[in-house]
Amino acid sequence: MQRVRRTIPAVVAIAVLAVPGTAAAHARGRTAALDYRVRIPAEPLEGVHAEVIDGDRQLRLRVDTHVRLVVRGLVGEPVARSGPDGVWANRASPTAASDKLAKAGPGWVRLTRGHSLTWHDHRLAPPPGIPVGSTAPFALPVRLGGRAATIRGTFEHVPRPPLWPWLIGAAIAIAALAVAARTRRRRVALAAVAAMVAALGALAQSTGIATADPIGQTGAWFQTASAALLALVAAIVLLRAGAVTRAWAATIAGAVAAALSLGSLGVFWHGVVISSLSPGLARLATAAAIVGGSAAAVLGVLAGDPKAVRR
Repeated sequence: MQRVRRTIPAVVAIAVLAVPGTAAAHARGRTAALDYRVRIPAEPLEGVHAEVIDGDRQLRLRVDTHVRLVVRGLVGEPVARSGPDGVWANRASPTAASDKLAKAGPGWVRLTRGHSLTWHDHRLAPPPGIPVGSTAPFALPVRLGGRAATIRGTFEHVPRPPLWPWLIGAAIAIAALAVAARTRRRRVALAAVAAMVAALGALAQSTGIATADPIGQTGAWFQTASAALLALVAAIVLLRAGAVTRAWAATIAGAVAAALSLGSLGVFWHGVVISSLSPGLARLATAAAIVGGSAAAVLGVLAGDPKAVRR
């Protein structure tokens, strides 16, 4: 029975590790942070509603039912049109093929009977050479009701956040743990606390990304579910198990929490954080997951010897 109790945390943690691997097979990896922000007015033209989503890589246009809109491409050709009969893509448009709106061919194909279209427009990529803190214009040519018009916006090169406060904070936390973990009994307790902090940090940062990423939310929600399961298992095992089991459970939980959050390291050196949390909270959650998880893994290994724990 004791062997089973020691095996359960490892089995569950291994299962948790498998979930992010499945999410990584999604068509697109999630984006945690960027250097540029794209700003477009919510209603750039009368009857036309615009939104930049999914880490500033996707453009969503929603058109009122009575409005006829044609989006023009890189060479001025019609790419997509919206009207009372839905949204259509021009298969003969090289821009439509490049943006994967439709397969190349003759004629038009209806994409939806609704009046909203979301796609990756390559013109959302910022031009090179925008100085940090500066902006550059964005323009998408269209025809509205048969007349030429333009959806305008701006690219903003957001300054990178300072990294040194987070490095100092991590160094202070590690030093404090090293001083406090003088005995192996304390290492068990500290490993358990660090593992719980890491699991909660991974859950917070994963949830923030998932709720801020409406396009790539499938993979993000897989990771959020993994972090939630990890936090639950960590709470049960770390609070109720014996000292030896708790030490090894903290090692596994901490390692998994840190691994789940490594993909979000970019929040520390990019100015635009793709999260429903504030940039500061998103960075704090990521730091808690990585630093706390690494500390839990190390302390758990050091305290995992049954003979040493008894002393």
